[in-house]
Amino acid sequence: MNQAAEKSPATPATGLNWYLTGTGLFLIPGGIQMVLYPWLVAVHLHESPTRVGFAQMASQLPMLLLILWGGWLGDRVDQRRLLITLNAMMAFPPLIIVFVFQANYFSYPILISWALIGGTFAAFVQPTRDALLNRVAGADIQRVVTLTIGVQFGVQILGFTLGSLADQIGPQPLLLVMSTFMLAAAAATARIPPMPPMPPPKAESPLSAIADGIRLAWQDSAIRPAIVQTFSVGIFFAGAYMVLLPLMVRDIYAGGSVAIATTFAANMLGTVSVTWVLIRIGRINRPGRALLVGAAVSACVLGLLLLDLPQWLFYGVIFMWGCCGGVGMTMSRTIVQEAALATHRARVMSVYSLGLMGGMPIGSFSLGLATEYLGVRNAVWIPVIGMLVILTYLSLRTDLWHVKSKVIDAGGNV
Repeated sequence: MNQAAEKSPATPATGLNWYLTGTGLFLIPGGIQMVLYPWLVAVHLHESPTRVGFAQMASQLPMLLLILWGGWLGDRVDQRRLLITLNAMMAFPPLIIVFVFQANYFSYPILISWALIGGTFAAFVQPTRDALLNRVAGADIQRVVTLTIGVQFGVQILGFTLGSLADQIGPQPLLLVMSTFMLAAAAATARIPPMPPMPPPKAESPLSAIADGIRLAWQDSAIRPAIVQTFSVGIFFAGAYMVLLPLMVRDIYAGGSVAIATTFAANMLGTVSVTWVLIRIGRINRPGRALLVGAAVSACVLGLLLLDLPQWLFYGVIFMWGCCGGVGMTMSRTIVQEAALATHRARVMSVYSLGLMGGMPIGSFSLGLATEYLGVRNAVWIPVIGMLVILTYLSLRTDLWHVKSKVIDAGGNV
């Protein structure tokens, strides 16, 4: 990029278009891995439910331990340049696994190592990308959050389609495709026009800066209940998604990579469908109410998996579950994005992401153990009852029901 381009002003439309392109290219490998990873552990290695749950927990632990540091870094450096670097670096772990397969050394410990490395990179990507979104979004942050989630889940369906080929072509070609898309994501992010410099951060230690972000998030009457709800989603819904669904596909419907991919794609298609509806409706003035109602309906829909469903109806329930999840995800992220101060946004968004990612290892491991002893169908009771209890508390004891949507100015401030 020449010096003239570096000095040219960033237009919101150009920045947003390349942001969405880079996000889409980055998430296609994520969609592939969401099918390939459980397929490798549950089908290729044919591990027990407890080891499936542990493997999913391991993939989520780096986010739990490092995402606050990712938020701290995202508030202190050029977010665009950091994303370019991280996306490029994430192209290498899949290539290493290809060589491991070629040498016939692939094993459960290698799988766990791959998950830990990928999760470490993701812990720094997530809050940085969330903070950059506000800087390219313009005034209507709710609409752009909805659009971003639609793109996110829409392109992951393509990733699921590619991941479904694992039974036919094996994992190595898919790993090469993942690496290629990561490099393309880095190239697309580089096309985002340079952002105006952020105000210089105040001189303080990393731990003090992280604590400041946590304190701001926890003291805000809108952000705190949204994070509690998101933490509950991580424990109950994400655990069910990552552990129960692949085990149901394997143990109830005798499916492989195609059935796992179809299950995940049905969920994502539901999310994409509801985000399209939300974009058509426009601004939701009471996002807290939409969040609570959507999550309650989601728990009830998940409870349908307790029934002995034919496979086509199983996919239909997963589609409806995805519709409900799209409402909750859009509203919770909108609440936090709108309420966070511009100077603390990456840190606050890292706390929000920590809520989800912090719950996922707990949910994955717990549901893996529960499935071992209760059976895959009876284990569904745990996320259904657990989420309804949390939602009752949030409705009665917090201000989430009364949270109103806010308008963001062109500079990304409330």
